Amino acid sequence: MRKIAVLIASLLVLAGCAPIGDSEDGMELGELWVKSSEMSMVGGMSAVYGTLTNNSDRDITLIGGTTSVANIVEVHQMMMMDGEMKMQKIDGGLLIPAGQTVLLEPGGNHLMLMDLVSDVLAGDQITVTFEFDGNADVVVDGMTAKPSVGGDEEYHSTDMGKTDMDMTDMETSN
Repeated sequence: MRKIAVLIASLLVLAGCAPIGDSEDGMELGELWVKSSEMSMVGGMSAVYGTLTNNSDRDITLIGGTTSVANIVEVHQMMMMDGEMKMQKIDGGLLIPAGQTVLLEPGGNHLMLMDLVSDVLAGDQITVTFEFDGNADVVVDGMTAKPSVGGDEEYHSTDMGKTDMDMTDMETSN
């Protein structure tokens, strides 16, 4: 009986180490979370962060996604433009080279959720479908929204598809 209890406990520990989302085609998604901030209210925006690991022998591209909490889901990047950090859509998507891991992180690449149809509050559980070129889409259920302070974020464009964001004073917390 004791051996069975140890086996069950071991399996539970290993299950906790498993990736959050993966596909049979080679993508492994991990450490995923959704940003909850003063901007993550109806009509506002949020972002998804985590790791994307391509375990296949071919390049795969993250091209977007879908979720019930936002009308628009795009792959974005932060980059220095005219002396300021600005956010922009990555045309063609985010390349995940064969055998490599790419980070989705505050101040870097991320999956942007725009035109929110419901508030995203800390502790909320969100489902997001990651859309790939070269791989089956991956659905991740139960991604947790975590608080993140936005500081003095400035959104330079009202066109939700081409938002520029000043990240000069942005702070994030996990």
